[in-house]
Amino acid sequence: MALHSALMVCGFFGFGIALERAAALKKPIAFAVPALAACGTVAALALQPALAGGFWLAAALALVVVYAEVLRRTPALYTAVEGAGALAWAGGTLWWLLDRPFSVVVAWWASFLVLTIAGERRELARFVPLSGKARKSYLAVLGVQALALAVLAVPWHEHPVAGGFWWLSMSLMAGWLLRYDWPAGRACCARAWSLHTARSLRLGYTWMLLAGAWGAVNALRGLPLDSPGPLHMLLLGFVFSMVFGHAPIVLPALLRRPVSAPGPFAFVPVAMMTLGVALRALGDATGSTGVRAGAGALQALAIVAFALTMIRHLRH
Repeated sequence: MALHSALMVCGFFGFGIALERAAALKKPIAFAVPALAACGTVAALALQPALAGGFWLAAALALVVVYAEVLRRTPALYTAVEGAGALAWAGGTLWWLLDRPFSVVVAWWASFLVLTIAGERRELARFVPLSGKARKSYLAVLGVQALALAVLAVPWHEHPVAGGFWWLSMSLMAGWLLRYDWPAGRACCARAWSLHTARSLRLGYTWMLLAGAWGAVNALRGLPLDSPGPLHMLLLGFVFSMVFGHAPIVLPALLRRPVSAPGPFAFVPVAMMTLGVALRALGDATGSTGVRAGAGALQALAIVAFALTMIRHLRH
């Protein structure tokens, strides 16, 4: 399970996030990050987890340096949040190499994805200023998550309260994004791929809201932070909704070719993933192996269907 999660977070998402950032910055050190992440993936597939972790840790630290340089040249809150996400990637990978409990590792890795997305959403909406109340609440939610991560990092202790607060910060962040993230709040006015993105964002934020609530309730019941139900809801429901929503924006920029207008079935893969996450939650809640297997198959089909959809629209 740990290597599977490492490949997903570090090998897939870490590489993808780093490649997107490198394409935007066009700096040699920025391109070193996806290269290091790819080397880690090769090592992991060769069943060399220590070597893979070393490459991934180097990639994460290099990404921190990239964000620090961007922040030095152009100070902005969203860059600081994205840099904090890179620090969370480095921290989670370090805890993994040190064989810390998986609940600690996965919390830091998940925060890498959540903080990166939260920062990028503000970066995309940087010309839409936040009110003082919105900015303060954004910083407060980030503070709750940072404090929970810091307590979880303390060795030799179990911290169910910190785990509960970490999950609570996920719900709070989702609520904030639903309230203040401009595309999610204006879905009814969007068109074409913008409508697709807005729908995906709303679905993703809803999944994160539900995952955080479920995880916080689990913490009150004494269950570990890495209980499968809320964790799958966060990593599959929220994160993949973000992937599906941002792909029509990111891929044309990376590949330097336009994407054609979406057809009537472009949103079907997102709906398939949503149904798969709901079934997975049902399977995790009831302990049904059959339901979980069916949900996993549907989610895999959704990813393949979305990849084919994007290839088709990029070709045309």
